[in-house]
Amino acid sequence: MIKKIGIDIGGHTISAAEVLPDGDGFRPAALTTVCTPQEKDMPSLAAAVRDLVLQRAERGSRCFVGIGVPGFVNRDRSVILRLTNFHGCDGVPAALLISEDLEEHGISAEVRIENDANCAALGEHICGAARGMKDFAVITLGTGIGSGLAANGRLITGSHGMAGECGHLAVCGEDEYYRCMCGGAGHLEEAASAGWLEKRASEMGLPADFRAIWEMRGQNDAARALTEASLNAIARGIASICVMLDPEAVILSGGMSRAVGITEELRTRVMKYLPLPVRPVFKLLLSELGSSAAVIGAASLDASL
Repeated sequence: MIKKIGIDIGGHTISAAEVLPDGDGFRPAALTTVCTPQEKDMPSLAAAVRDLVLQRAERGSRCFVGIGVPGFVNRDRSVILRLTNFHGCDGVPAALLISEDLEEHGISAEVRIENDANCAALGEHICGAARGMKDFAVITLGTGIGSGLAANGRLITGSHGMAGECGHLAVCGEDEYYRCMCGGAGHLEEAASAGWLEKRASEMGLPADFRAIWEMRGQNDAARALTEASLNAIARGIASICVMLDPEAVILSGGMSRAVGITEELRTRVMKYLPLPVRPVFKLLLSELGSSAAVIGAASLDASL
């Protein structure tokens, strides 16, 4: 049996595991999480992927390697179009490059890349909070903001492979938000992601750590203002997704989603943005798989949703 290895590349960490059948679903075996290389460029990412694969596959073996990347990929899932928090990765045929690098180190691997939030959506559909659903959205709240959308039992990828990038919904005014690393203006990611919040917090003399900012919001006016603006922007984004997709559920994933009380805060705020007919059917859930979702989804890319 060919090993299936899933890798999830994030702005702060990279997670990897061999994914094994487990009853009606799958489970990651010996999930490993390492720090994302400080260089955040293609050579360092390829080296990190190689090291993680070599920990799980013997030289001379064959395997499938699915990789979730935090950004835009092309239609056939072979080329990175834009990684907003990385350098020198745009336009790189990453699947081929990584496959050739592994071949040089004795591993014959079929490599496929996919947006990381799409991988999380696949994982939740296979054995997480979206089991049995045909229409759902997974929103990843972390260094950036991503989303994986499914309709009629299939991932929505669009004519050019770039559909569902809801972190780049233009939900904010350009006067305040205009520096999104994707090149656009007024995007949800620059208004509400942990990466952007931590940058603003540092400029204001607050800890550059989302959890610390979240915990301070009850006693510190600046921390409260930052988190309020973030929550409202995310709520507008979720409401927009609901109007477009009419999902069975919206599922929150990523490091920010684990902050105590954030799901309840968002559930309340989303309601005021929703049309009246949508409010009774709105369902906001927390990921059942956490950081394993994208790893499981990446490993399943050879037979995906």
